[in-house]
Amino acid sequence: MPAPILAAVRSPFAEADGVLAGWHPVDLSVEIADAAITRAGITAASLDHVWVGCDEPVGAQGANLARAIVLAAGWPAALGGTVVEAGPHSGVAALGAAVDAIEAGRIERAVVLGVSSASIVQPGAAALARLYGRPWGDGPAARFADHGGLVPPVVAADRHAAALAIDRSAQDEWGRRALERRTPPPPGAILPVGARPGDAVAVQRDTPVTTDVIRSIDNDLEPIFDTDGTTTALTFAPASDGVAALVLGRAGEALGEVEVTTSTGGSPLEVVSVYPDRAVDRLDLAAISASTALAALTLSGLDPALVDIDGGTTAVGDAAAAEDLRPIVDGLHRSAANTTGIGARVSAGAAAGYVWRRL
Repeated sequence: MPAPILAAVRSPFAEADGVLAGWHPVDLSVEIADAAITRAGITAASLDHVWVGCDEPVGAQGANLARAIVLAAGWPAALGGTVVEAGPHSGVAALGAAVDAIEAGRIERAVVLGVSSASIVQPGAAALARLYGRPWGDGPAARFADHGGLVPPVVAADRHAAALAIDRSAQDEWGRRALERRTPPPPGAILPVGARPGDAVAVQRDTPVTTDVIRSIDNDLEPIFDTDGTTTALTFAPASDGVAALVLGRAGEALGEVEVTTSTGGSPLEVVSVYPDRAVDRLDLAAISASTALAALTLSGLDPALVDIDGGTTAVGDAAAAEDLRPIVDGLHRSAANTTGIGARVSAGAAAGYVWRRL
């Protein structure tokens, strides 16, 4: 049974160390979560649980980020919170956990957040810091030692794209298209927030940030990973800051609904694709690079021209778990009644997605 969506809203997204760099992830999450429940026409006292998707639940995003958001927002202290870390599709996984709980009848209402504060907690922090040992131990690396060893997902995607005969020209075209197509988010999708810029950004604090900060990238660039690779700054989505929120529940006037969520895994050296088998009106991807997106589309036999019609992740940067939920937030506000869409996170080693419908 579909899970009703009572409200959907997000912050602007901006590349790390940009205009949102000074926001603590808890504080920015509170701004967005409070706006979400206000738009849903409910009170925090009527919520049953808070799920937060977070790719890097350490440092400022650690120690149960969901619980910190509940307390900082002034919501009832008895309200529970859970952080979901599922690698590159943590936002989709958090949404799936909330949908499952509502469909099972265990709860009535929930808030789902996708959080990315890359300016404060850099990508890979959970694995690379190694303050308390070596995440994953030796087993995974040993398993793939004879296949060239484990490499970062974006490098794996670059190499997989080459194996699929996806050349640099196709990737450059995808990157340029993302920049050209990325239109301002529809009214209602974004909650304007005050700028809290990083030291290198010449923007006055509290200047309203009302839309995503689109990147400005040249075309003729050198590869940024493998020297003979195809991914450049034009076709790579750098880490970004942002928060997205959904309010789910069976009591209240619904804006839309989540029909299904799904996920799958695969070799960490190959891009994985996942799309529910049904006709939809639009398909939006969260992908760290053009090589990742195009490899996933090739594996699925989908026409790239029909995907990300409003511009993709590379136009702004990858806001991690928040980016996972952007397609549903923007899609609900952009679409007419009865529009159905798919939002999907594709990556080397794992993929996840969901089907949403505008009521």
